[in-house]
Amino acid sequence: MCGACCVAYDISTLKKPAGTPCKFLCKDGKCGNYENRPQVCRSFKPDEICVLISTLDFNDKVKVIKKIYGISED
Repeated sequence: MCGACCVAYDISTLKKPAGTPCKFLCKDGKCGNYENRPQVCRSFKPDEICVLISTLDFNDKVKVIKKIYGISED
């Protein structure tokens, strides 16, 4: 529910490159298209990483996710 994954990851279904915010990401970190979100988003399950980074600010969460998964910092 923090939305960091909606920035860090590539979402090809939405033509969203890694490192850019999803066009449906709201300022509160929630999805503005929740009921109609693509299957890739529906299938995403937060994991231990989400718990470990939960105390970081939003930008640091995105940086950590990108670093862990080898996503370029373009």
